[in-house]
Amino acid sequence: MTKFLKKIMSIIDFLVKCGMIVSFLCMVFLITIQVFYRYVLVKPIPWAEEAARYFFIWATFLGATVAVKTKQHTIVSFVLDRFPEKYRKSVLFIGYSCCIIFLSFVVVYGFDLSFRVVRQKTPAMQLSMFYPYLAIPTGAFVMVLNYISLFIEEIKGFKIASSSNAHQ
Repeated sequence: MTKFLKKIMSIIDFLVKCGMIVSFLCMVFLITIQVFYRYVLVKPIPWAEEAARYFFIWATFLGATVAVKTKQHTIVSFVLDRFPEKYRKSVLFIGYSCCIIFLSFVVVYGFDLSFRVVRQKTPAMQLSMFYPYLAIPTGAFVMVLNYISLFIEEIKGFKIASSSNAHQ
């Protein structure tokens, strides 16, 4: 990857990690406050559970992008190790390609779905359902970017390995 693309991806990865951490911390905070209010003060906060649920959704989709970036999400070494060494890279490329194609559909249809529910409101907070649903295409888009960068890195590694084998 070029330095420019690496810089953009590092910024995106930083923002995703921050968003994931903030979402998770907000969720934990809201659940803790809700438990305190419900069982100690006996006056539950009506919107806290709903907000925590939406923070959890965002943390999950953002966390999935981090898992892709660190190759923890789709690498099934059990299956990959069953192939002969010379076919493993091809299987990896096919797997990355399938994920990119599938997630591209998720991005397109996820945005479509998000815009279809703009007028629907959440029950307790009266927030547009657009915001919780937006986690789907956002997470899928960043996963596509991460798969593309992994694909490029694997191709570079494949070319380097091929050229070093040719020199021997």
